[in-house]
Amino acid sequence: MTAKPLFLFNYRRNRAYACHVLLGALEKADLDREVDIRFARGPEALVELIAAGERDGRPVLVAWSFFSPNFAEAVAELAVAKAGHGPGVLHLAGGVHAAALPAETLRAGFDLVATGEGEATIVDLVRTWKDGGDPGAVKGIGRLEGDRYVTAGPAGRVDLDDWPPFAARDGWFNPIEITRGCIYACRFCRAAFHSKARFRHRSVAAVRDALKVMRKRNMRDVRFITPSALSYGADGEEPRLDLVEEFLIAVQEELGPRGRIFFGSFPAEARPEHLTPESVGLLKRLVHNDNIVIGAQSGSPRMLEACHRGHSVDDVFRGTRAALAAGFKTYVDFIFGLPGETAEDARESLRVAEELAAMGARVHAHTFLPLPGTPFAGTPAGTMNDEIRLGLHRLASRGGLFGQWQTQSGMSPGLAILTKTRRSPPAS
Repeated sequence: MTAKPLFLFNYRRNRAYACHVLLGALEKADLDREVDIRFARGPEALVELIAAGERDGRPVLVAWSFFSPNFAEAVAELAVAKAGHGPGVLHLAGGVHAAALPAETLRAGFDLVATGEGEATIVDLVRTWKDGGDPGAVKGIGRLEGDRYVTAGPAGRVDLDDWPPFAARDGWFNPIEITRGCIYACRFCRAAFHSKARFRHRSVAAVRDALKVMRKRNMRDVRFITPSALSYGADGEEPRLDLVEEFLIAVQEELGPRGRIFFGSFPAEARPEHLTPESVGLLKRLVHNDNIVIGAQSGSPRMLEACHRGHSVDDVFRGTRAALAAGFKTYVDFIFGLPGETAEDARESLRVAEELAAMGARVHAHTFLPLPGTPFAGTPAGTMNDEIRLGLHRLASRGGLFGQWQTQSGMSPGLAILTKTRRSPPAS
C-alpha cells in the first residue's frame, strides 16, 4: 500500500485558529482521509516529521501561518527546516501578512503563498498537489518564476455558511467566526483590506449546526470571532439589535441551560458608539461574560478622524459609562504612536485613558505597528516620548492600564523594515 502524501501544519498556539479552520475545510472535502495530516509543534518536530516523510518517499507539503511581528521568526525557522531536506518538500505561507506581501514572502524562502481567503484555496491546492498536479496553477496561489512573482489569479470570496468554523472530525475547536470583512476600514487594521470592506455574516442556522457538533462533544462554552460584535446581522453602521438578540437566543437554545455565551469580550470586541443602555442591557440579559472590550484606539479627535475610526471621544465615554453601569468590567483599547500623532494628540489620549480609569475602566494599551496591506503600512513604527511613557507606567502601577505596549514598542523598528513596501508588484 502506497503511503499517503504528508501534509503538515507548522502549528503554534497563537496561530491555531487558522489551522483549525483550514483543517475543517479539508475535512469537508474528505481530503483528511486522502492525505496524512500532522501538526508540528515547534521547529524540532517539524524537521523530524519532514525527515520521516522523506524517508518514506512521500510528497511533503508544509503550511505556515504567521502574524507580521512573527515573520522574521518564521523565516528563521524555515531556513532551518529547508537546510535539512531535499527539493521535494514544498512550503506554503498563508495569512494576512503573506497575502499582503506575497512576493516578499516568497523571496524569504517560501515556495508558495496563499493570496486570499483560505478555505476553498487549501482544498483546491491539496487536491491538486496530492494528484501530482501543479500547485502554482491553483487560483489564489502565488509563486516565483525566477525573481518574477506570478499567480493563476485570485480566489473568490468565501461564503461562511459553506465552510465549517472548526475541524470537528479531528477534534480541533476554536471560537466561531460569525462575521468576516468590515465596513469601517480603519487605516491601521487589515480586516477590511484582506476580506473586503463589507460584512459577511455566518447565518444563525449555520451557527446552530456548529453548536450541535459542539454539544455532542459536551462543549458548553462558546466564543465568537468578529470585527464588531454588535454589527452581527447588519449591512451598515447601525446595529440591528433585533438580529443580535435573535442570534443570542438561538445560541442559548442550542447550547442548552448549562451553556455559556461569551460575546462582546475577546475575541469579539464592541465599538463604543454601539454600546448604549439598550444594547448593554441586551448583553447583560443574554451573555455570560463579565467584561466588555471596547475599541477606542485614541483619545484625540484628530487621530480618530485620521484613522477613519467613525466614532468620537464622547462615544467612548458614553459606551464605557453604559457598560460600567450595567456591571461589566470594561477594558478599553488604545493605540499610542499612531502615524501623524503629535505630542498634544498623545497627551489627549493619555488624559482620556486616565479619565476612563478613574471611572472604573481598565485601559489596554498598544504601540502602533505598521501592518502590511493597510493604508498605514508604509508609515513609521510607533514611538512615544518620556512624558507619555511615564504617564502609562503611572497608570499601570495604579491598576488602570495593562497590555503589551512596551514589548510592541521594541518590535516596531524591525517590523517597519519588513513592511516598507505597501504591496507587492502586480503579478503577471
